[in-house]
Amino acid sequence: MNSNPETSPKEISNISNLSIDNLIDSNLCESAGVIPLSIDGNTIKLGAMNPLYIEVTEISEKLKLEYGANVFVDQISIEEWEKWFENSESQNLESISMASQQEIHTSLDVVEKTESEENEYQNVLESSDSDNNSNELMESLKDKTNILTPTEPTSADHEINNLFDMIDFDEEEDEEEEEIEAIEDSEFSNSKDPVIKAVGSILLLSQQVGASDIHAEPLEDRMRIRYRVDGVLKEYFTLPKKKSKAIINRLKVMSKLDIAEKRLPQDGRIRCKLNTVVLDFRVSTLPGKWGEKIVLRLLSSDSSMLKLDKLITTSSELDLVREMGGSPYGILIVVGPTGSGKSTTLYSILNERNTPDVNISTVEDPVEYTLPGIHQVQVIREKGLDFSRALRSLMRQDPDIILVGETRDRETAQTAMEAALTGHMVFTTLHANDTATAITRLSEMGIPPYLVGSSVIGVMAQRLVRKVCPNCSEVRRVDKSKDILASRFGLDKLRVAKIIDKNKDSSTKKCSLCNGSGYKGRVGLYEVLKVTESIRELIMKASTADIIREAASKNGVKNLLSYGMDLVKNQQTTIEEVERVCIQEDVGDE
Repeated sequence: MNSNPETSPKEISNISNLSIDNLIDSNLCESAGVIPLSIDGNTIKLGAMNPLYIEVTEISEKLKLEYGANVFVDQISIEEWEKWFENSESQNLESISMASQQEIHTSLDVVEKTESEENEYQNVLESSDSDNNSNELMESLKDKTNILTPTEPTSADHEINNLFDMIDFDEEEDEEEEEIEAIEDSEFSNSKDPVIKAVGSILLLSQQVGASDIHAEPLEDRMRIRYRVDGVLKEYFTLPKKKSKAIINRLKVMSKLDIAEKRLPQDGRIRCKLNTVVLDFRVSTLPGKWGEKIVLRLLSSDSSMLKLDKLITTSSELDLVREMGGSPYGILIVVGPTGSGKSTTLYSILNERNTPDVNISTVEDPVEYTLPGIHQVQVIREKGLDFSRALRSLMRQDPDIILVGETRDRETAQTAMEAALTGHMVFTTLHANDTATAITRLSEMGIPPYLVGSSVIGVMAQRLVRKVCPNCSEVRRVDKSKDILASRFGLDKLRVAKIIDKNKDSSTKKCSLCNGSGYKGRVGLYEVLKVTESIRELIMKASTADIIREAASKNGVKNLLSYGMDLVKNQQTTIEEVERVCIQEDVGDE
């Protein structure tokens, strides 16, 4: 898109014959939450989830400047925005498919040509006696086909290798997919069994509301179904108590679990295809007083969201994380509670470092994201493949970067740190409250202080808070007598979420963007501690978490509460959300 003010505007007729979807780059649409709607004469109509967003305004001004058109922006829902992207992706699939077919045909032509040369060579071998001319021809053909001859690979060689690599890879994928076969949504819709249809509705609704977890929990008189959306659990509907066992058994059958075993916990996995989208669920059962509870965790394999600049909103913390993540050796630890986005952050760093000249291997339980070019190991404890054993084996695989999904015990932690000392870059997660307690937690595991101080290059703590809905939220003035925390940070205005409770007020119309929850999406809070010489000295002395925290604050490390209040100041979230995940005493005397 040309935004040069000296360029004369184009006639609107020049683009009226083009597809409206080609008017704005799809990456720009994704970043700004905007989509092109229509072109009518001298008018361009756009749709945006937040028409007041600054990037939407910039896009409108560029279109006015480039085409000399009148630009109007309408409010759209997130469903309309997502539908536009789905249509764009389906249009691109056809061109990609044609290119793939052409590549396969080219590769097959190369294989046919190679087979003819081999046949010619075989004919010479069969017909050669003492004829000198035949011997010369045979020797010349030998030179062409001798695999021991150190020759430079040609483009044909590359195409042949690519073809064979593709065939081997497809065969391995087919074998894996036979173990976990995707269940088609037609099995749910075409079934006359109400239990199968109910399970299909439960899984389908999780996709529609954007849930990360499904909780199917039998109670004394009913069975409730809850979804965790944007980090908060909410009950969506209930089922009769007499149907609870049938629902549980159906989910266990889909997960390939033992339906006769009701006294011990079990773990399984479900893969199903809903609305042309393949979803993977990690299934966990747990016996209880009123029956077995099942929790399904949706495993997202979409690598498009793995971008650090979308996760970390402040440039200072973003630059520091990229600096530590780009280190050639050392260990970077990410801490936080379950579901705080630790794996997403680490995979975003790996996504930036994933190049052909870097060997990256991971050990996880389970493998949540799939990145091309990365060797990922799934922990199987039943067969003795735990984190420590897999990590020891990885050290013989000539790795440059290692990701350890979770550091749980002393053996895993010590092996990871020894790997960092021998020239490898290691990423791992740990359960701790903040960066300072993460360091003391390693000492409690029995890791010597000298090993921690010499191997750890940085620690990052994080939390997730919900973003306030830009469509229905309101702004109010700070009341200094009531809003003590806001006054403490010098805030004058606060954005307030508009939450609609249908049980109390059924007449109020819900917001089309957030469905009355007041929030849409999540944003991270980050505390980034780089291990400097002063911090390293404290680690070597086995200092307490309070001493390390105080030294980090003097070095300019922003804690989670301060980071969260910056988001409140920028009106990205509410003060209630920050107070929900942060301890107010963390701020000290600020």
